[in-house]
Amino acid sequence: MFRLRLTPLRLALLVAALLSTMRLRSCSQYLDLLDARLGDYRLIQRGRQLVSPEIVIVAVDDASIDAVGRWPWSRAVVGRLVDRLTEARAAVIGFDIVQSEPTAPQDLSLLRTKLKDLDDATWAKVREGMSVSPEDEILATSVKASGRTVLGYFFSKTGGNAAASPKISQYVVKKPKGIAPEVDANLDRLLHQERAVVGNLPMLNAGATAVGFFNIEPDPDGYCRHALMAMRYGDRTALPLSIAVLQVYLKLGNPVLRYLDPFSVEIGLGKLTIPIGLDGNLVINYRGQGRTFPHISASDVLEGRVGADQLAGKIVIVGVTAKAVYDLRVTPLDKQFPGVETHANVIDNVLRQDFLIRPAWAPQFEVGVIIAVALLLTGVLHYARGVWGAIVGLAALAAYLIGSQWLFVARGLVLSVFYPSAAIVLTYSALTVHQYVTQDREKRRQRKALELYLSPSLAAIVSEHAGEMRMGGEKRDHTVLFSDVRGFTTIAEQLDADVLVESLNAYLGAMTDVIFEYDGMLDKYIGDGIMAIWSSPLPQEDHAVLACRAALSMMAKLATMQIEWSKKGWPEFVIRIGLHTGPMIFGNMGSSQHLSLTVVGDNVNLGARLEGLNKAYDTNIIASESTVQQAGDAIVVRELDMVRVKGRLQPVRVYEVLGLAEDASRWAAMLVYWNSGLAAYRERRWDDAIAEFQSVINVRAFDGPARIYIARCKGLMESPPPEDWGGVRTMEEK
Repeated sequence: MFRLRLTPLRLALLVAALLSTMRLRSCSQYLDLLDARLGDYRLIQRGRQLVSPEIVIVAVDDASIDAVGRWPWSRAVVGRLVDRLTEARAAVIGFDIVQSEPTAPQDLSLLRTKLKDLDDATWAKVREGMSVSPEDEILATSVKASGRTVLGYFFSKTGGNAAASPKISQYVVKKPKGIAPEVDANLDRLLHQERAVVGNLPMLNAGATAVGFFNIEPDPDGYCRHALMAMRYGDRTALPLSIAVLQVYLKLGNPVLRYLDPFSVEIGLGKLTIPIGLDGNLVINYRGQGRTFPHISASDVLEGRVGADQLAGKIVIVGVTAKAVYDLRVTPLDKQFPGVETHANVIDNVLRQDFLIRPAWAPQFEVGVIIAVALLLTGVLHYARGVWGAIVGLAALAAYLIGSQWLFVARGLVLSVFYPSAAIVLTYSALTVHQYVTQDREKRRQRKALELYLSPSLAAIVSEHAGEMRMGGEKRDHTVLFSDVRGFTTIAEQLDADVLVESLNAYLGAMTDVIFEYDGMLDKYIGDGIMAIWSSPLPQEDHAVLACRAALSMMAKLATMQIEWSKKGWPEFVIRIGLHTGPMIFGNMGSSQHLSLTVVGDNVNLGARLEGLNKAYDTNIIASESTVQQAGDAIVVRELDMVRVKGRLQPVRVYEVLGLAEDASRWAAMLVYWNSGLAAYRERRWDDAIAEFQSVINVRAFDGPARIYIARCKGLMESPPPEDWGGVRTMEEK
């Protein structure tokens, strides 16, 4: 059966294809909302911006309601507010408020109650035939006299109060010549279609300089990120309040709604242009949280407490910000944002020509980024894995986020945060998992098998570089450790085979664990003996210290094990350890049929000889002078002797490893007597040497080397050494 092999490239392209399809087709509303929410952080990170000084908000705030009375106010009060703003020479007065119902006298309310079975259209005709309220006439007169008032209204899907042809300020619509009929119909359909208008009283409309709708439609998550800039009503395309206000402020004719092509639309307002989407929306470039624009309390305007310089020549937008009325919005920067201030932000964006633009080519660009990321990570992660692979993935993510944020701040380009970021994260994750599951499967199997025979570090290297293992080696400094069990042959003769194997395996396993704990490499078992090396396969600067620490830990571990062994009736193991440091050759030794990673050389043989010296000095750990020098102050030692081992002409200074540096105080008194005794011995002062070595025994009752030296001094007193003796002892045994 044919099976398609899932290579890293195919896997990355599969992830890219999935995300690209979702990006182009908007398959998931939840992901699009997540993308929008992540995009909000671009505004948050950018921070508060300067605003146009021409824009002022006159707010019906809590203080105004406390001073004037409960909202809605009488038309006479609103008319007086228009008069005050006109007297202050405001350039334009925009109302984010609709005055849709006539002021009804009490008897009219009673009449409506009695005629409750009438539908709204019939009741409207009844009202038109009745007298107009004086308060409505006051407001209508003020609006007309002002000559600069723009009234707001809104579209409703559930019904309205306007006549069949209400006053609507509209665009001059221009479409490219030769546009296909189906495209033309599609463009018309994309703009919001609304069924009814909730508008101002006809007498107010008659006096208004312009009107504009103030619908704000939040995204499905409740956040207001866009402003509707065009609405279809019958055969007309209506203006929003913000554009109507700017039309009056700039003293221009009707703005133009231009379809540049089937994918882009713009509004022309004199020399100003406003890019919008085919859905009639503008992404609002919010300048900050609520009250970023100056707010003036309406009651202060009514009472004449506002200087003319604060209003003269300004674009004034009147709206309700009192919490009780709750004309508040949720925006990316503020969860309680005054609705009236959304119009201020849009007007500011237009005046400063500072927009957030979501270009028509953005989805295609983002798909290109997704595919490029897939190819880049596939190529890089083939070579960079682990930490370096993660660094590459994070670098790619940071590069996109920083680059797209720069385009946002410097150019106002709004690019997706989620989809390219998800492409980086998912591609990296997929490739990493693929490498782990498939490419590393065989290496993990090999490593598992190798760890039965080699240290974990060596097993990892062999499994990673199995193809590089070849005949030959490398010469560098190593520390070698040899150990064996004293009298093991005798012990073996006294034990059953099962007990012997069990105890030996327990011993070798525990000692091997200690060697691995100190980053050593187990070279081989030699019966009951162990050979281990440090500084291979990886170089280690502190290899001598690690080997000495391992030797001391082996002794401590064995002492702990003996407690349990005594309960089982097992024999006591006493081990001897030799340590030597020097140049050795490490590599693959053997034949083409069988290789063994090991060290060879004269220094390896010397390490084995030092292990055997423990028998002559009744010690457990003997180290060469080179090992002691490299270990330095990390360990406590005492010089044992100058020895000429079998097979070497040059004598070697050897030491007993007593403990770690932190235990130095334990050995201080003994070492004073020992060093004095050793000096007297080499100066042939046998009696003084014996006295000092006896002091050592007084401090440490079972000190083997001191007893041996006392016996040696007594023998030399009877048979003095030759003049060229030099304190060197020649060992005839291995």
